[in-house]
Amino acid sequence: MKSATIAWTSCLVLAGLVFLERSFARRAASDGVERLVPAARMEGRTLAGFTLESAGQDLTYLRSRGLWRCREAFGAVCETEAVAAFLSAVTGARGSLVCAGDECVERAGVRAPDGLRLALHGPKFLTDPARDTYFELALGPARTPEQGGAPFAEVAGTGRVLEIDRDPRVFLDATGRPAPLVDTRVLAGCFAPGFAGFERMFVDRGDGSAEITSETPADPNAERRWFLVEGESRREALLWRVGGYVSLWVRMRWEGIDDPRQVIALGLDPPLATITLAPNVGETVQIRVSAPDAANRVHLWNRATNVVAWVRAEWLPEIVPAAEDFTRVEGGNPWERWLVPR
Repeated sequence: MKSATIAWTSCLVLAGLVFLERSFARRAASDGVERLVPAARMEGRTLAGFTLESAGQDLTYLRSRGLWRCREAFGAVCETEAVAAFLSAVTGARGSLVCAGDECVERAGVRAPDGLRLALHGPKFLTDPARDTYFELALGPARTPEQGGAPFAEVAGTGRVLEIDRDPRVFLDATGRPAPLVDTRVLAGCFAPGFAGFERMFVDRGDGSAEITSETPADPNAERRWFLVEGESRREALLWRVGGYVSLWVRMRWEGIDDPRQVIALGLDPPLATITLAPNVGETVQIRVSAPDAANRVHLWNRATNVVAWVRAEWLPEIVPAAEDFTRVEGGNPWERWLVPR
């Protein structure tokens, strides 16, 4: 019985390969190239969201106030350039017709569980029963170089399978992220065009507050000066230490995220400390910092984006420094590793 089953399965696979090979031959004869998504399908339309489904996982990405966010990742901000590249790969893909009809779609595997289904949506996504869907696309499982490499795709409802010239899935790596395309920087979404650094920073904690503020020199070629202000006291801060603290906030990435509806349970309301960053352009950013939890994590609540993330508790002295860390000459720079090129 087992041998018969294997033989029967082999026949089915062989039949599928023969079917597609003949389809390729017909495609080669016609040599027609067309856009996977005709330009007219998106002309004059506002793209407000897209959904992904693969291997039983559903993800929703929505655009809000100029930022792409992933709903299933607690609204985490996405990498703008990565989203743009992914969507461009989808809408800009071109291909040649392999075959058409239900049998063709079945053989090509574009509706296989481990394939990718993608839909683009308009601004009525949240209110329209049909989710304001512009079009749906199905990609078959990735193909090996021996199989030809290029993926098969079908625009839902057309029954036409194309071999396209690019695979949008190359942009969907989720390594180290809760979902593809998510930006893991703590300050993701907070850098306005023209951002060049922070001009003032505030560290507020239960045992005191400190302001680190800059002074623009009259000579445009001179270095910016920084000062530590505590109450009535004003002392010059060390440039390389301030630079390290700025670099921490620009480069720091979180290791995980949590539900912003749990800020009280996570120790963020009230917080252990509050960091306020005033950039040279754009809005001021406030970060609330928790005390370490039982899992040795420190949570950071970005009030500008409402994203709650966590990092290792060992970073706490760098995130919430003592005021003298900006002025003492002895000892190394607490933020030296944030200044090292990566």
